[in-house]
Amino acid sequence: MKNITKEFKDAKVEFLKSNGSEKSVEKLYDIIYFLRDLKEPTFDEKFILAKIYNMVGSNIYASKIVEESLKTSGLFQTIKLKALASKIESQDIWNIKIYSDLRDSKIKKVPTKLSIEDLVVSVDVDGSYCVGISAEVKNIVLLNKNFTNEDIWGDGEGYFIFSEKKPDVYLLESIIEYLIWLGQISDELLDFYNQANFRHKLLNVGENWFDGLSVFDFSVYIDENGDFNTEILLHDYIQNDFGFHLEIVNKDFKQIKYNPEL
Repeated sequence: MKNITKEFKDAKVEFLKSNGSEKSVEKLYDIIYFLRDLKEPTFDEKFILAKIYNMVGSNIYASKIVEESLKTSGLFQTIKLKALASKIESQDIWNIKIYSDLRDSKIKKVPTKLSIEDLVVSVDVDGSYCVGISAEVKNIVLLNKNFTNEDIWGDGEGYFIFSEKKPDVYLLESIIEYLIWLGQISDELLDFYNQANFRHKLLNVGENWFDGLSVFDFSVYIDENGDFNTEILLHDYIQNDFGFHLEIVNKDFKQIKYNPEL
């Protein structure tokens, strides 16, 4: 980008005039991607990045930039940073509008195709089995979303699959096939959602709703009967990232439960 300040001003004007249109959000994210990849950003570049993060509702990232920049800022820079910090702190975290770049979500992805060697089996303290996915596999495709293959809670290994039965070759192959299926489901989820009845439900959702979903966490529990009990934690972009639990047994959708506080 030749003139990042002008790019930001133009994108900001479009964002405000259009009340956060999809195209204006994409322009802001283009600037985010450019700035966060800079090896040695200037103060102005870091400040613009913090302001954009605040605009799109990512105040955690905005605050981190402000905190780090305050360590080396001059007087005038400190005034600007503290003004932004004050703005962030004054916002009600439950009423902050979240804006996401949905371009990647709309791209049809190839399901994750694993080999048995990609699955890492260990025995838990209670004698059950944990099945992890090799760290060489960076992403897992779930519901056409790229879910990062890592421990999101930061308290141990990134295991997502648990089994009461000792995993043999047949069970491991079944897990691989099941993950492929989880990567492709879309129409099935839309049909189940639209036919179900639960709190906070939207009426007649379609592809725009599905594209806006993001996968926060998932787990598969294989019981002693060999049934795959799956729970996926999703965020609903249209409802400002409301969280909900999706429960699936084998390949049958069982329940959706919204929790706006997630």
